[in-house]
Amino acid sequence: MSRAAVMILAALALAFGAGWKVAVLQRDSIDLVIERSATAAGKEGQRIASESARKLEGQLDEIRNAPPREIRTELVKPVFTSRCLSDEFVSMYNDATTKIEGALSGKPQGALPRAATAPDGSAGK
Repeated sequence: MSRAAVMILAALALAFGAGWKVAVLQRDSIDLVIERSATAAGKEGQRIASESARKLEGQLDEIRNAPPREIRTELVKPVFTSRCLSDEFVSMYNDATTKIEGALSGKPQGALPRAATAPDGSAGK
C-alpha cells in the first residue's frame, strides 16, 4: 500500500472519530438542556402548587372562622291556625292557590282534551 493511501485512510479514520466525538457531545448537550428545563419546570410547578395550597388554606381558614352573616330559621306555619273558617272555605282556598301556583309555574292544568286538533287541521288520536 502506498504512503498516500495510508495517509488518506488515517485522515478518514481521524475525521470519522472526530465526527463521532462531536455527535456524542451534541447529544450530551441536548440531554443536559432537557434535564435542566425539566428541573426548572418541576420547581416552578412545585412553587405554583405550594402557593395555591397556601392561598386555599387561608381561604378555608377565613371561611371556617368567619361568623355567619345571618342565621335564618324558617318555620312552616299553616295559613289557618284557628277554626274560625269553615272546612269548605279552606278547601276552596287551597284549590285556588293550587291553580294559581300551576298557572304561574307554566305547567298545564289537568289533562288535554282528547279531540284536540293538530296544527294541520287533523284530529288528534
